[in-house]
Amino acid sequence: MPARPPPLAERFALFDRTIEQMGARLLKVRHPPQMLATLRWGMEELDRTYAGTSARVRATVACRSGCDACCRVPVDVQAHEVFFAADHIQVNFSPAALADVIARLAGHRRRVAAFAAGTREHSRQTCELLHEGACSIYEGRPEACRSHHTSDAALCAAHLADPTVDISKAYIPALRARMFAVTLGLDEAIEAAGYDDRSYDFGSALHEALTNSLCLVRWMRRSAAFPDNCLSDP
Repeated sequence: MPARPPPLAERFALFDRTIEQMGARLLKVRHPPQMLATLRWGMEELDRTYAGTSARVRATVACRSGCDACCRVPVDVQAHEVFFAADHIQVNFSPAALADVIARLAGHRRRVAAFAAGTREHSRQTCELLHEGACSIYEGRPEACRSHHTSDAALCAAHLADPTVDISKAYIPALRARMFAVTLGLDEAIEAAGYDDRSYDFGSALHEALTNSLCLVRWMRRSAAFPDNCLSDP
C-alpha cells in the first residue's frame, strides 16, 4: 500500500519556504544571468526535495532511463521553465545539435498548431528532446518532468496506449505531495513578482525561445514571454 501523503503542515511548510526563498532571490534579479541562476536554484530545490524524501518512499519509484511513457504526452509549462531549458540547450548542445533540435521543435509546433480546439491534451507525441529512451536535457527539464514519478512503469505504458487507464493508481502520494508543494511555491513566487505565468505548450514555446532572443527580455520586463500560438490552450 502506498505511503500516505505527508501531513498538511509539512506540505504548507515546504510551500511557504519555497515562496519566501524564491521571492527573495527574484527581488535581487537585474540581468538575465542572475535570472537564470535564480531559476537554477528553483529547479535544484525540486531535486533536493526529491533527495530529502525518505529512502523507503524513493525505493518505490519505478521511473528509469528507457521508461519514457510520460515523454509522449503534452507538457504544460510556464515561461520560466522554458527559459531554463533553452539555456541548458544553448550551453550544452553543439551548433549542429542545436540546429537539429530547433528543426524538430519546429515540426512539433506545426503539428500542435494544427490540432482542433480541445484535442491537444489527449494527443500523443514523442517529445522532441527524447533520445534513445532518455531525456537529452535531463538537467534542464521542466518542473512537471522533475515532479512526476510513479511506482508502476507497466501501468504508465498501459495509460499511454489507452488514456482511460487510471494512471493515478501508480502515483506515490508521499513523494508527489512534497514535489508539488515546491512546484507550486516556485510558480506562486514568480507570479507574485509580476512575471508572465500563462500556461504554454513546452515544445512550441521552447522553439520560440531558441529562435527569438527577445523572449527573455520581454518576460523580464513583465510582458508576455511568447505569442499566443504557443499557449497550451490558445
